[in-house]
Amino acid sequence: MKNTIYKYISSTCVLYTAVMLFNSLFNCFLTDSQSENNIFWQSTLLFLFAICVIQLISFGINRWDFKSNLTYHIVNYLSTFISSFLIFYFTGIIISFSMASLISYTISYTIIYLLLYYYFRQNYQLQADEINEMLKQYKEHL
Repeated sequence: MKNTIYKYISSTCVLYTAVMLFNSLFNCFLTDSQSENNIFWQSTLLFLFAICVIQLISFGINRWDFKSNLTYHIVNYLSTFISSFLIFYFTGIIISFSMASLISYTISYTIIYLLLYYYFRQNYQLQADEINEMLKQYKEHL
C-alpha cells in the first residue's frame, strides 16, 4: 500500500502542475488584464517561476560535495529560502518587509521543507526496502 501511495503522489503532482500551467497561460491571454481572475493566473505562473528558480539552486547545490547531510540541508534551506523570499518580495506577493511577514514566511517555508524532506526520505526508504527484499529473494534462490 505504501508503495502505491508514493508511486502515484509524484505522477499526480506532475499532472496537476501541467494542468495549472495550461490553465494559467490560457487564462492570462483570454481575460481582462485588470481582472482578479487574471491576477490569480499570473500569480500561479509566478509561483511556477519561483519553483523553477528553487529547483535550479537545488540542482547546483546537489553538485557540491558536502561533508555531512546536515550541512547540505542548512545550505540548501538557506539558499532556497532567501531566493524565494526575494522573488516574492520584489514581485509583490509579500507586501512588506516586516518582521511579521518574515516570521510567517519562515514558518510556512520551514513546514513545507520538512514535509518534502520527510516525503523523499520515506520514498527512498521504500526503494531501499524493495531492493533489499529482491536481493534477499535472489540469494534464497541461489
